Formats: sequence, C-alpha cells, structure tokens
Amino acid sequence: MVARILGAKGLAGVMRIEPLTDWREHLEVGATVFLEGEAEPRRIRTAEWGGRVPAVGLEGVASREEAASLIGRYLEREPATLPEGTYYWHQLEGLAVEDPSGVHLGVLREVFRAGEAEVYRVELTDGGELLVPAVRDVVRRIDLEAGLIVVAYASEEVR
Repeated sequence: MVARILGAKGLAGVMRIEPLTDWREHLEVGATVFLEGEAEPRRIRTAEWGGRVPAVGLEGVASREEAASLIGRYLEREPATLPEGTYYWHQLEGLAVEDPSGVHLGVLREVFRAGEAEVYRVELTDGGELLVPAVRDVVRRIDLEAGLIVVAYASEEVR
C-alpha cells in the first residue's frame, strides 16, 4: 500500500490521500498504481504536494463523484524486494507476539503510522490491546518463518 484515499478534492476527480510509503516517487505524476481490488494498473495523472494534505488524480477518475466513491480504498504497487530487516505491513499482521522471556502476549493485528513513526497494535490474549512503537529498542526480533515478533514492552525491558 502506498496511500489511502481520504476524500475528493475539487470537481475533476482529484483525491486527497494519506501517503503510506517512504518513497514519494511512488505517488508522482506518471507512476503506476493499483486501486485496491482492481487487477489493472492506473497511471497517476496529477500530484499536488503543496497543501496540507497531498492529492492525486488517477486515469479513469474524472469527477468528484467518482473520487468520492473511492474514499477508504488504498493505492497499491507491485511489491519491491526490501532490504534485509525491513518488512511490508501485511507480512507482520497476524504474527504471534512474545516478550523476551518467551511469554506469549498476543497477535499483531494492525500496523499504522502515528506521525512519522510506525506502531504495532497487538491484541493481547486477555482481550486487551498493546500499542508497540516499531523501534529497535522495543521490537527485538522479527522472524517471518517462525511467525513471531519479540517485543520488550515494559519499561524495565527496554534498554
């Protein structure tokens, strides 16, 4: 996912977006994206970065009504190979979460941004919720093959 559509802007099918990528070029004019749920890619025809909220126009979206009908959907790209130690959000969602001593805490249910940081929302086994900042001091290990994330969530465990 490279962006989430927040709303329509103007009358010509432009959409306000929440960028979800670290690579702005994924959302520049001429870039190719997939509208969530569609098999065929679309080209970005306009991109506006000067305002408070970025906005893009896609090929095939020409009216405010068409743009408004897409609110809440995501813009996606073909996955690129990531450097070692970095992951796509969908790879992490559903992994078991343990503390450093091996105690099962719960399951990672959601990854989201809070400002410039990523946060993991863990559904705890007791039904509660734990929000974990995605920083090295807290997230100690991610093992996709084992389906496991180890987090130091209490202040005495964080160095």
